[in-house]
Amino acid sequence: MPLAYTILPGLRLLCIRAVGIVTQPERLQTMQAWLADPSYPDCDDALCDFSDSESTPTMNDLRELVGFMSQKMPGQGPRKLAIVTSKPITFVVASEFKGIVEQAAIPLDVSVFANFESAWKWLRPAESSVEHATSVQSPHQ
Repeated sequence: MPLAYTILPGLRLLCIRAVGIVTQPERLQTMQAWLADPSYPDCDDALCDFSDSESTPTMNDLRELVGFMSQKMPGQGPRKLAIVTSKPITFVVASEFKGIVEQAAIPLDVSVFANFESAWKWLRPAESSVEHATSVQSPHQ
């Protein structure tokens, strides 16, 4: 599957990774899966790595994702989301996602980064060691 997640209970971290082309049904299905995961409410933060993604959602896709989040997100779970991108278009789309999340008043602090190290330092400033970062860099399920 081009979009996968894993939860690292010891770090209380939801990790999401996209590889190749990801469709909107795959995005929604994966989001439903992590929201239903019993470990999800214990996560403090989320890290989404789109650096190997070859597709970007449309504005309508983003609105649908945020609408789904508004309806389905439990009161517990990550409150910070770091998105890592490698392409300028993905950076712009992720920034639009951040704006739509803010407009919807979803309690999720979203920030977009061009590299993993910057995202990790923002997400976990007290744990900004290479050791922690490399253990998280390749989430797969």
